[in-house]
Amino acid sequence: MIRIPKDFTDTVLSWGDDDATRWLLGLPELAAEYLDRWDLTPDGAPLNGFCSVVQPVRLPDGRPAMLKLGLLHEESEHEWLALSLWDGDGAVRLLAHDADDGVLLLERLRPECLTSQPIEQALVIAGTLRKRLRRPAPHRMRTLRASAARWAEKLPRAEGLPRRIIDEAVDHCRTLGPVALDEMVNEDQHFDNILAGDREPWLVIDPKVLAGDPEFGLATLLWNRFEPDRVEHRLATLVEIEELDAAKARAWTFVSAVVNWADADGWVNDTCQAIATTLAAH
Repeated sequence: MIRIPKDFTDTVLSWGDDDATRWLLGLPELAAEYLDRWDLTPDGAPLNGFCSVVQPVRLPDGRPAMLKLGLLHEESEHEWLALSLWDGDGAVRLLAHDADDGVLLLERLRPECLTSQPIEQALVIAGTLRKRLRRPAPHRMRTLRASAARWAEKLPRAEGLPRRIIDEAVDHCRTLGPVALDEMVNEDQHFDNILAGDREPWLVIDPKVLAGDPEFGLATLLWNRFEPDRVEHRLATLVEIEELDAAKARAWTFVSAVVNWADADGWVNDTCQAIATTLAAH
């Protein structure tokens, strides 16, 4: 039996989502099932992200690992698939999984994330890993084309955003979305999702992948460890490291910021407003 962190329980219950609540209530039983199935021994207190619980465990041979129990949702649907394709090359190694239950058995990394490094060094590491992890996307993966079409329909109904900002974002979605590529892109590769490892200095965890342009997914590296006067500098640095199309990278980063400005609250809303305003056409 594992102990579900109380703050995580309170957060999930506060959503008022019946599916999430059922998943939360079933977590102890789900964890017990996979501890038994894979002959794992709990090895410390569980950790949690926004919608997952990660239990440190020991494998039957004594090696350390992490049992991840995740709430099934669209963005995380193909986490296991991305990790399988990368096979530990620049990312945490997947040891076993059950996609139907959202359960992953992962190698254990060190509890040090890229946030601990100076920002310029962290940008180089993050950008280099993004470039290294490019792969052709499998056909089953959700697409940037579909997301862009959805945003183009949804954004005009957003409240509180300047009309010129909405119009520009919609124009980018309608222009770039239909011709987006089919490369596997991680849209959540921020500094906290890159951890220190033993076999490699830094490895990506918790990918949220889709099929799209490699220029998409940069926004999280701008709004994490936010520097309002260095938005364009950071973007230019990543474009250079990853050898991207600068105009397309600016457009997709602007769209991401506008979408999150419309949907989020708190610091994410404020930060994305600042990024979108900075990157908007004048």
